[in-house]
Amino acid sequence: MNAIHEANRKQWNVGAERWKERTDKRGFWNKCHKEPSLVLTDSELEYLKGIQGKTVCVLGSGDNEVVFALAGMGAEVTSVDIAERQLEIASDRADSLGLKISFLRADVTHLDKIENDSYDTVYTGGHVSVWTSDINNYYSEAVRILKAGSIFIINEYHPFRRIWCEDSNELVLKYPYFNRGPFEFRTRDELPQFEYHWTVADHIQTMISTGCELLMIEEHGEEGDDWNKTNLKQLPQNLLLVGKKNATE
Repeated sequence: MNAIHEANRKQWNVGAERWKERTDKRGFWNKCHKEPSLVLTDSELEYLKGIQGKTVCVLGSGDNEVVFALAGMGAEVTSVDIAERQLEIASDRADSLGLKISFLRADVTHLDKIENDSYDTVYTGGHVSVWTSDINNYYSEAVRILKAGSIFIINEYHPFRRIWCEDSNELVLKYPYFNRGPFEFRTRDELPQFEYHWTVADHIQTMISTGCELLMIEEHGEEGDDWNKTNLKQLPQNLLLVGKKNATE
């Protein structure tokens, strides 16, 4: 495994219980299977109409709220994450909700256990690309496992929000926008953690170059973040891309 991805896997496993407490406090995971609009935007739901009975793969599933929402909408969902502890927590929660979901521990840049053209939809979002050292491999694998003519949805934390100091009352630039990283940090458990700051253009161009027709670009949300002390209100919070895999010749 990629050494940086392995370091990030370890820190996500160690921090999984804290993240579980955070999602418990948020209170969406046990409701979103009945109220998908809690975790999916109107634009996403528009592209996910008719998902009942279709196969969906969620990459970098994390707290699995989107996974539960899609399962509640009747999709056959595979949840993929690099951290086994995250998946264990999600599996227990799925059982408590009566949801049938397949869970797979894998690095999103190496989905060797999944065959080509396996899914009707691939979804990824939240904070996944920031942990990924090769966005081209990441999106290439997503498109590889997607059926031709099917939809690839990316709803990522907006890259423009990653360039600021996190503990300032004012917007103070910390990272040049075009510096992709890696950036190394230490978690509260004193474990190394690595981030990559891919640009808006990186996301768009990589989706196109890996074999998708771009159907929609949308920037949405302007609220602050509960984990960031800097006031980022009125800045775009998320970048939503929808692509359709090109038909093979």
